[in-house]
Amino acid sequence: MKKKYLYVASALVASVALLGCGDDKDDTSGGIEVDADGNQTITGSLSEWKVEVSSNKAKAGQVTFVVDNNGTIGHEFLVVKTDIKSGQIPIEEGDRFSEENPDLVMIDEIGEYAKGTTETLTVTLDPGTYQLVCNLAAHYGAGMHTDFVVEA
Repeated sequence: MKKKYLYVASALVASVALLGCGDDKDDTSGGIEVDADGNQTITGSLSEWKVEVSSNKAKAGQVTFVVDNNGTIGHEFLVVKTDIKSGQIPIEEGDRFSEENPDLVMIDEIGEYAKGTTETLTVTLDPGTYQLVCNLAAHYGAGMHTDFVVEA
């Protein structure tokens, strides 16, 4: 009887270990497609009220974001370099943050696009901390942001 419990316990431990080996979107080897030239592609989606990407990390260089608008309304997608914590960029009048804020570097954006569509943005990123956001009125404050880190 003791052996039977030992086998069951061993099988359980092995199962838990295997489950822990799933895709980690924070791992630069997971969630990013890399072509022969080293260019990286990250997929993502926007919806009320979140920004989701297949990886929250990339290596410095060319990064292409392919972003679905899965929401019920229009959204935009901005890449902002900043040391400000995600969700903490000060909101100004008009329920948006100022894209002229000296603590931000606006890298590039996909302007507002319709629900049910997909847009692509290719940028060259230096090492540092970024936020991927929607800055339409009240969207950032409602949670449409995520951290993004670019490593050397």
